[in-house]
Formats: sequence, C-alpha cells, structure tokens
Amino acid sequence: MNWPQTHPSERLPIPPEIARDWPDSMFQIDSLRGILVKALGSTLASAFQPIYNRDRQHFADEALLRASVRGKAISPPQAFASARLGNKLVAFDRLCRTLHVMNYGSYAHSNRLLFLNVHPELLVEISDHGAYFEQILGSLGFGPNQIVLELLENEAIAVDATAISRAVKNYRAKGYRIALDDFGHGLANLDRLWLLEPDFVKLDRHILALAALQDKARQGYGKLVSLLHDAGSQVIAEGIETRAEYDIAIDSGADGLQGFYLAHPHYRPL
Repeated sequence: MNWPQTHPSERLPIPPEIARDWPDSMFQIDSLRGILVKALGSTLASAFQPIYNRDRQHFADEALLRASVRGKAISPPQAFASARLGNKLVAFDRLCRTLHVMNYGSYAHSNRLLFLNVHPELLVEISDHGAYFEQILGSLGFGPNQIVLELLENEAIAVDATAISRAVKNYRAKGYRIALDDFGHGLANLDRLWLLEPDFVKLDRHILALAALQDKARQGYGKLVSLLHDAGSQVIAEGIETRAEYDIAIDSGADGLQGFYLAHPHYRPL
C-alpha cells in the first residue's frame, strides 16, 4: 500500500484501535523520518534495515525503534522500561509495531516481508493471539502473511515454554511467521528451538565475528547453520560488517544476510 504524500496538518489514517488505546498521542509527519508519534513523553520513529537472500535480492526489512526525549536519543529498552512503569507495556509494544507498519506501508514494496520485534512476554499476556493486531494490519492494507514476529532468544527463555508455544501456534495459524533472534547468544536453548519451530532463526552477530577470527569457530558456524536447516528453519546471518564475515555467511549456507556491510538502517525503506 503506497499512501500519497500528506501535509503534516492533514489527518493521518490512524487505526481506531490505536486511537482508543492512545487518545493523547500525537502522530505527525517529519520530512526526514517519516511518520512519528509522541507518547509517554517520547518521540518515536521507525528505521528499517534490509535483509537480503543469497543472491543479494532484497526480500525483507527489520523494523527498528528510534526513540528520543526532548531531542536526546534513548535506547529502545529505556523506552519500554518507561512503558512498563506506566503499566502500558502491551499497548506500547502494539503502538510501536503499528508505527512501523504505517511507515513501511508508505514507502516499501508490497512483496517484501516485515520483521517486527516483539517481547515473548507480550505474546502470552493476551488470549486472542494476533487478532487485535490483525485488525490494525487490515486497516493499513497489510495481512499477517506479510509479517514476521521476531522473538529475542535470551528473553524467550524466561517465558513459560508451554505458554509461548501455544501463543506461537495461534499466531502461525493466523498467517504470521515467527523468527528467533540472536540465537547462540549466551545459553541458546535447543529445546526451545524444536518447541517453537521458527520459520527463521537469526544467528547472533558475536558468533559470526568469532568465526572470522578462528578456524574452529568458522567450521562450527557452518555446522550450526546445518543444524538449524535440519530443524526446518531458514537461517539469517546478522551482524555482517566485513567482507570476510559476508564470505563466511555465504559459505555456511545461510539463507538470509543482514548487517552494515550490506546496508545500514534508514528511516525509509530502501
């Protein structure tokens, strides 16, 4: 869906669910950053980093939150910490995802996938998994089949395995795809991998950096990719910052490629 250019004074097509959850929020258009929203004292923007396949075709983008308070940048964890203090964590997560979809729908090609980060804790806090967000997607011209919900591996470990598995199955039944992010960082949980059966697994960038320095680590990287393929997941090598790391990702058989060597995040999708 490609929206026409809108003057900042014109009313943006805000999904009614978001308008109800955030009656005091302010949406506006910035000439550089696209659509912004002001909520909980922060200004929120979207950035997008391309994800390529092995043939260097741009098939997806990951949405990244950019937050600031009075013009000073704050990290996404800081923004979410403020939402948690205000007992607005679930609504804030939904607001951020909606902002990303609004910006993505304004500029991106419709045949690409959009990876949206979501805390595993939030997946299990609601009973009708994905239905509310599906209404928002529909109002913006998107469907669940265009969305990949990206769970952070080390945060998923802290959530009850049975509950998160049930939530993931319900989301997948509605057409969403699932990605496990930062796999291999700290204590990678293979039981969790087989339980969730993610469509995509994104390998932690620190493993790739180590593989560029050590032959054994390089061999291990390739074996890890093979293991994940055997588990039924497509593998995305993230954090590619050098030509050497790119070559390792290609040689390992990784399906997707992401990192500064290929493209930096941009406020508007490339």
